[in-house]
Amino acid sequence: MSPKPSPGRYRNGRAGNHAPAPQRRRRWPWVVLASVAIVLGGAAAVGGVFAMQALEVRDDLMAAKARLGSLTDAYKDGDAEQLQIIGAETLELTADADETVQGPLWDAASALPGVGANISAVKLATEATHIIVRDALPPGLQLLGLMSPDKLKLKGGGINLAPFQQAQQTLPQIRTVLAEAEGKISAIDRAELHPVVDEAIGQLITVVEQAGPLLDTGEELLPIALRMAGSEGPRNYLVIFQNNAEIRATGGNAATSTVIRADNGKIEKVEDETVEDFYIAGVSGKLRSDLPKETLRLYESDFAYNAQNFTRTPDFPTTAGMFSQLWEQTNGTELDGVISIDPVALGYMLEATGPIELEDGTEINADNAVSLLLSETYERFGTDGRAADAYFADVASRVFDKIASGAWGPMAMIDQLTRSVDEQRIYAWFPREDENAVVSELGVDGALTVDNTAATQVGMYVNDSSYSKLEYYLSTSMTVTCDAAARTMTTSLSLASSVPGPNLSGYTLGWRNNRLGLPRTTMILDVLSVAPPGASLVGTTPADGDIARWDRDGSEKGHALASRTMLLKMGETKTVSFTSVLPEGPLGALQVRYSPTVTQTPVTVDSSCSALFPAAG
Repeated sequence: MSPKPSPGRYRNGRAGNHAPAPQRRRRWPWVVLASVAIVLGGAAAVGGVFAMQALEVRDDLMAAKARLGSLTDAYKDGDAEQLQIIGAETLELTADADETVQGPLWDAASALPGVGANISAVKLATEATHIIVRDALPPGLQLLGLMSPDKLKLKGGGINLAPFQQAQQTLPQIRTVLAEAEGKISAIDRAELHPVVDEAIGQLITVVEQAGPLLDTGEELLPIALRMAGSEGPRNYLVIFQNNAEIRATGGNAATSTVIRADNGKIEKVEDETVEDFYIAGVSGKLRSDLPKETLRLYESDFAYNAQNFTRTPDFPTTAGMFSQLWEQTNGTELDGVISIDPVALGYMLEATGPIELEDGTEINADNAVSLLLSETYERFGTDGRAADAYFADVASRVFDKIASGAWGPMAMIDQLTRSVDEQRIYAWFPREDENAVVSELGVDGALTVDNTAATQVGMYVNDSSYSKLEYYLSTSMTVTCDAAARTMTTSLSLASSVPGPNLSGYTLGWRNNRLGLPRTTMILDVLSVAPPGASLVGTTPADGDIARWDRDGSEKGHALASRTMLLKMGETKTVSFTSVLPEGPLGALQVRYSPTVTQTPVTVDSSCSALFPAAG
């Protein structure tokens, strides 16, 4: 999994004149070498032999930086031999630089009034750099070699856990080396440095200080990740596919799912009577839910009846708990986790895997995945549910086999998964506390927050109420405005229908519409507003939904919630707004959530909110 995206106020949008901060990439050891070289660039003014030595050190470090710059290509190519060659050449260069600064001229120059502190700082920084390259780079490169894409694959599908188990031994070693280097540069008295020298040394210190916590995090998370991959015994996970064409709060109708087993890195589908019994229980309303009546009344009566509707709540842990409870009630065992993705995320993953050939000779790829799965299939098979189910089963099986094979670039896959997380298309829940803490840290728990300390969470969500696949043609956008003096916030969701006409299959058009006297091309949308914890909803525009008797108000997990049903005709655009009064006290950065659609959901946070919410970190 990718690092947790900051879910704050600028996610997927903008806030007045404040631009989103660019994502910072970890630059060690490039910054280490570049920082020292910058310092040495000015040392030539000292004169004579010392100046020549300073230039030699600068040239060695710049050359080392250039060599390290080629590591990425060698890793992507899976060239372990080239990784070692780069490491050896880099070490030779930093060793030369380190040998030079150990000379008597550097000790003498370090004692000179005025410039001595700066020269001493350069010497210590060079020594720290060499320590890192000499003692941390070799085990790091060895680990990279073990983690080359071809060595991470398991025959038959899955991930080779051996490199990650080796990393458990290597990371502490690298952490010890960094601590030694940090000891060198911590001796530098920056108060006496020239601003140019101080800036460069500051960059080096920052990089080393940031690397330590990263390694600590790796040491902490690796054992958890290995257990989740089945290193200590098999794990069974339910993967649900949310169909955005029949939209739900966290994505869509969850009628399609699969159970996968992870056993010591090997990944395979579970296809036995337990899965069949679970599926039948889900479609026939067998869940004995323990949700409070207050929660059940917030949603349509089918919420806790059919598994495909468990995603009507915006709280993914509640959804996952319902699936987990149904599995336990059906099979007498516990799931080890529930993971959710949508077809748009699947399309992104196909960017990394490449196209996949299907049984009928066609292919599914990054460009056609969404239209194929959410529109073309329904038009092709119409109301022939068995044919459609067989087609979906073939697609799911082949996509799973491709992903499980590991025949894709890990960095490309991480990029696509990160993109999916940023668009709120992937969620996960695990019953073990330490494992679920990881998904929370990564920002994929999909949970309604308990307070406003870390973030002030607000959301607007949509549930299909027409029993259709019309939301393939739905696009949304969201805006947030504030009145700091009144301590109020207004969230608005714009809904636009691009339904092309009535000549769609009966499976796509609204099943519920006829008995409500509505054209089957009209979307019936249950729009939910969820206020931050402790806030109260005080206004809605329009005041009532288009079917006023379906209006619902209440709270879920400490969040005030209001539901208004909107009728969206073919080609129509509507906006629904909710105003809330924020609680007293400090507020965390604004976190905006929404239901992901087939297209992007632009989010705009007005600059008027900056007085209430700190910028996202």
